[in-house]
Amino acid sequence: MSPVITDKPEACHRFDANSGGYARFRPHYPGELVRLLVQRIVAVPAAVGALVLDVGCGTGIFTRQLAALLPDTMPILGIEPAARMRELAMAAQSHHRVEYRDGLAEALPVKAEAARAVTAATAAHWFDLPKFFTEAARALVPGGILGIIEYVRDVEHSAAADAIEAFLRREGGPKVYERPDYANKLRTAEAFVLSDMLTHKVTMPLNLEGFIGLALSSSHANAVVAKLGAEATRAALAELGSGLAEPDGTIRYGYHFQLFVAARQ
Repeated sequence: MSPVITDKPEACHRFDANSGGYARFRPHYPGELVRLLVQRIVAVPAAVGALVLDVGCGTGIFTRQLAALLPDTMPILGIEPAARMRELAMAAQSHHRVEYRDGLAEALPVKAEAARAVTAATAAHWFDLPKFFTEAARALVPGGILGIIEYVRDVEHSAAADAIEAFLRREGGPKVYERPDYANKLRTAEAFVLSDMLTHKVTMPLNLEGFIGLALSSSHANAVVAKLGAEATRAALAELGSGLAEPDGTIRYGYHFQLFVAARQ
């Protein structure tokens, strides 16, 4: 039987508040990382019909990237507890074999050994990782793949990313989560063997609207808007972005993407 879904975390409400901005402004994942993960998933010796679960799928950005590269014989289930995010994912869906369902990472709504792969794209930092690893191991076939992919602002090499990080910290207060050391967590997880780690740096050329929208899509922007008001927040971000723009108006925004792949023992 599938686990019963318990109370949803406060993070769900953070993202429902600006789900439209998340869908519009958040970046896609580098093809190099997605292709490597897909190669590992395709190689899993699982029965036809074994699911690929994208957990904490949000508006379906990464789910759609997986669907574009995985064989048509592999059904994909996006699991997302935030209702508005899930609605936007379904509205944007164009692949017939993709389904979206309400659910939590710590109580996956599938039977044991129903999946060939479990993925989490810039979502696992919100999970209770020990419980998620236990659930992923339960849901996966032997040898099934757990893939964690994420991006963080490249504050060391991108003045724009550093400026947004400082603005959110100054006006919104400290972060409500810490980025886990996924490599170490997976190395010490009894049910998994870490097989791949890959990093990729990306610089996105943004216009001023994109810069403001990307900043507001952060879960920590809610506290800034609550403090300053929506109009004042946008004005402050516009001033910040204008000061970072190159002569052609482009604002160069850096991200650092990371992929961790592990196999269920």
